[in-house]
This record gives sequence, C-alpha cells and structure tokens, in this order.
Amino acid sequence: MRRHIADCALRLFQEDGYDAVSMRRLASEAGCTVMTLYRYFDRKIDILRALWTEVFAELFDRLDRVAAGEADPTHRLLAVSQGYVDFWLERREHYFLVFMSSGVTQSDVSVFVGDDGVVSRFNVLRESLAGALDGRPGEAELKLKSELLLCALNGIAHNLITISAYPWSEPQALVRAAVTAVLTRPE
Repeated sequence: MRRHIADCALRLFQEDGYDAVSMRRLASEAGCTVMTLYRYFDRKIDILRALWTEVFAELFDRLDRVAAGEADPTHRLLAVSQGYVDFWLERREHYFLVFMSSGVTQSDVSVFVGDDGVVSRFNVLRESLAGALDGRPGEAELKLKSELLLCALNGIAHNLITISAYPWSEPQALVRAAVTAVLTRPE
C-alpha cells in the first residue's frame, strides 16, 4: 500500500504539482481513505521526501556503477560528473520533482538534506574529485571545489532543462569545462 500511495502521489505531483495535491485527493486517487494515508505517511511532505529518496538512490546507484567502471581518476571524475547531468536530462520529471516542487519550504528541504544517508551518497562526487586532484588540496579546498562542482553540474542541468530554447553548448562540453575549471589550480 505504501508503494501504491507513493506511485499515485508521484503521478499527481508530476501532473498538477506538489502544492496542488491534497491528502484527500491523493486518498481518492489511491482508492483508500485519508486515514489509510496517514497510517503510512504522517504528512504530504513525507511522501515527497520518500520519492526524493528513491530518485537520489537511483541516481547514486548509477553514479557508483560509473565510478567503479573507471580506473583513471580524472576519467572517473568526468564520467561521474557527466552521469550526474545526464541523469537529470534523461529524467526531467524527476528534476522537477526534486528541485522545482512548489509549496516546499526551506525547512522541508533541510530535514531531507540533513539526513546523513542522503548526504553521504554525494561523496561519490567528492571522492572522484579528490582522486583526480591526487591529494593536492587540503580539506577546506576540497570542500570548496566539491561544492563548486556540484553547483556547476546542477546549473548545467537546470539551464538545459528549464531554458531549452537557448542554443546551449552540448552537455558533454559544458561538463568537461566545469570539471577542467575545478581541477585547475590558480597560480
């Protein structure tokens, strides 16, 4: 039943937006009572967070496989970075669900981002970057460069998805430029 509710919620959130779907409507679509919904999920945001968890699990399982398939550290970083952007480009509906759901507050997101299980999955990017940098940066610089890379990759995906009428460079060229920039040390 939990899976069925989540599947119904995913469809409704994608069709009408998170903000427009009430628990009563979701119960009707799922063919159950509102009380049944609350037996499985305390609040609507908990359903959305469960869906986010599934999306990120799919993304990071994919990136872990990509990373395991690349022996060269720089190629690994490039492949993982490209895989990150490609995932969102191939699953635009997931991108909108995760990054553009209206009616979601910063505190709703903070609870999700504060989950160590979710945050630790992003380490595939950090570890790939650390390998490509070959231990050169200190912890503060590695943190900064990891965050910069994630911002660049999210920005690439965001712009290619939401401003599709603009004649952007190919995603591979944009990712390669972002990775090159992060690997470059200022003189």
